[in-house]
Amino acid sequence: MHPILFQYGPIRIGSYGVLLALAFLAAIFFTNREFRKNGADPALAWDIYLLAIVGGLVGSRALYIIELPEQFLKAPLATLFGSTGFSVIGGYILAFILSWWRVRAAGEPFFRIADLSAPGMSVGYAVGRLGCIAAGDGCYGIPTFSPCAMHFPNGLVPTLSAKNDLLTSYFLRLFPGQPVPLDIGVHPTPLYESISHILLLGILLLPFWRVGSGRRLAFFFCWFGVSRFFVEFIRLNPLSWLGLTSDQWLSIVICAIGAALFIRAGYVAPQTEVKPAPSEPAA
Repeated sequence: MHPILFQYGPIRIGSYGVLLALAFLAAIFFTNREFRKNGADPALAWDIYLLAIVGGLVGSRALYIIELPEQFLKAPLATLFGSTGFSVIGGYILAFILSWWRVRAAGEPFFRIADLSAPGMSVGYAVGRLGCIAAGDGCYGIPTFSPCAMHFPNGLVPTLSAKNDLLTSYFLRLFPGQPVPLDIGVHPTPLYESISHILLLGILLLPFWRVGSGRRLAFFFCWFGVSRFFVEFIRLNPLSWLGLTSDQWLSIVICAIGAALFIRAGYVAPQTEVKPAPSEPAA
């Protein structure tokens, strides 16, 4: 794990930013592939990419502040512009809203465009979560002695007991009587999510999907929601209501939306009409 890949004077290139850029490139590759294969307008795809980048960054930061307002009140500038402090669900929500607005403004069938974008969303999430592993940004899970435990002694939020009071308190609660290690092993929850969404990508690329019905988008929502809901049980996020974290409640909402889209897809014909891509001028 290398939080900083390169530094020249005040200029620092972080591993999280590099992996985030690779995540967007991977999403662009798969979405372009789906758009070309199905005759959708590539210009619209590039508008969606731009809105997804803006929405992802702003939304993830905004939800983090909403979930942990005490962090923002304690250090507002560091929270707004720091290299940690993102809630990925918030990024997806705002990116989705902005993309929906753009597709509707273009007069394109939304569920067809959303179905074509689902594989790109999946691979983008999978690669982006690897950035959390590379940077050790605190998105890891609770302490564990299992074989899959990872250590982030040099992470942006290190797992060293002397530097991480929250992690140390979790260890004492989970393993009473055990001596606290100098470097506490934790569940690599971003890696679990990355593997989950690589599997999701493989499923979404299978040929049986009816593009335009909304089923592929619905399956993405359900998979994302279920995956995140169960991973939250071994993350460090504080409980908010009825023994669940705020991200678990959002995951339930996302699953419910996915289920509703599946039901809708059974009664509505697939959206198949797409405006032809603008032809290039003759040479």
